[in-house]
Amino acid sequence: MKNLLKAFIFTGILVVLVIISELILISGIDIRKHGIFKSANYELLGEKKDTIDVIFLGDSLIYSSISPMEIWNNYGYTTFDCAEAAQIIPDAYNYLKFAIENQHPKIIMMEANVMFRNPSKRKMGERIAIFFKQFVPITKYHDNWKKYIDGSKKKWVNPNKGYKYITLTESSKNKNYMIYSNKYHEIPKQNLPYIKKIIDLCKENDVKLVLVSLPTQNSWHYRKHNTTEKVAKENNLEFIDLNLVDLNINWETDTKDNGAHLNYLGAKKVSDYIGNYLKETKLITDHRNDSDYKSWYRAYKKYEKNSVSN
Repeated sequence: MKNLLKAFIFTGILVVLVIISELILISGIDIRKHGIFKSANYELLGEKKDTIDVIFLGDSLIYSSISPMEIWNNYGYTTFDCAEAAQIIPDAYNYLKFAIENQHPKIIMMEANVMFRNPSKRKMGERIAIFFKQFVPITKYHDNWKKYIDGSKKKWVNPNKGYKYITLTESSKNKNYMIYSNKYHEIPKQNLPYIKKIIDLCKENDVKLVLVSLPTQNSWHYRKHNTTEKVAKENNLEFIDLNLVDLNINWETDTKDNGAHLNYLGAKKVSDYIGNYLKETKLITDHRNDSDYKSWYRAYKKYEKNSVSN
């Protein structure tokens, strides 16, 4: 009985310590308002309200293919990757609501692949990982203690603006994965209401919604292209399929995992294309001469140092 009581007290103390640690490591976030939920949302909270022009929404194809710092340096636009590995469309919708509430972006670019992922078929390992990120965020922010040592920790800020900087190269052959087809890839029925919600939410808030497919040999094919094109036409949306655009992607050097995702070299090419597209919309402003965006210069210096060291 005494041992059981000791175990109970120990567990209680451990739980309290974990909660206190979480509050410290994700300081600057209004837990009462936002709760403990998604890591990408926390990172966006680190940005000054209404300073992000463009939100990139989607799965790992987003955070491995689009570098906001490259877009900032070359075009002066403030963008952010709100992405999560194996993201499902209900989560994308929740991210979007959060982003529009806190940032009011002019453009949302959503990776079309999330429309095809069946929420009910998520692997058990992914569900467990998401559970821990959602309810035990210390597993996500355990490195934040380093920022306290140098005195820089005021609130959670991601200097890469959601992008995951990866120089690892695992080459792939230049596969002809976009073979033309006139067939369609079915969108799971439970995803259809969320696609409509996303479209409606953007319209209600005067946000331009663009569907985009980023280069991947593993997750994309012409049947998905056809379906996405159909969704775009039916809802008067733009659709950019970068799997059909010549970006000069070298699949021997520009991928981190045999063609599934791009590495830093590939992301630079995609980011330049996206930056030029944003310029052509004439919807956003070059902030590079605006003193209110000094933090972006500081973030780019850190990013540049990382790219030079690698």
